[in-house]
Amino acid sequence: MNIFIESNVFIPGVERQAASNAQSIHLDRPTLTLREFLEELTERAKPTHVEYVRPGAQMLDPYDWEVEINGVPYQDFTGGLDAPLKEGDTVNIRVLVLGGG
Repeated sequence: MNIFIESNVFIPGVERQAASNAQSIHLDRPTLTLREFLEELTERAKPTHVEYVRPGAQMLDPYDWEVEINGVPYQDFTGGLDAPLKEGDTVNIRVLVLGGG
């Protein structure tokens, strides 16, 4: 299964496609949920520590990440983090940058 990734930051452990800024990941799995996908990204990021989803969490920390599947916030899908992904889906992962002084 190929899943494309769009992000406002570099995703460690995922290769960039040569002529573009796009990133993709191939997983030898017939089915995959958003949670499993984010857990896989965490594993591939090692030795860099990036935790996209906390174990047992029902939602992502809204102060850390915004995640969409094909442009739709993951919270809008039945199952949320347990929403199934399909071949060719695009997962958008954005780090929220907070300003302050």
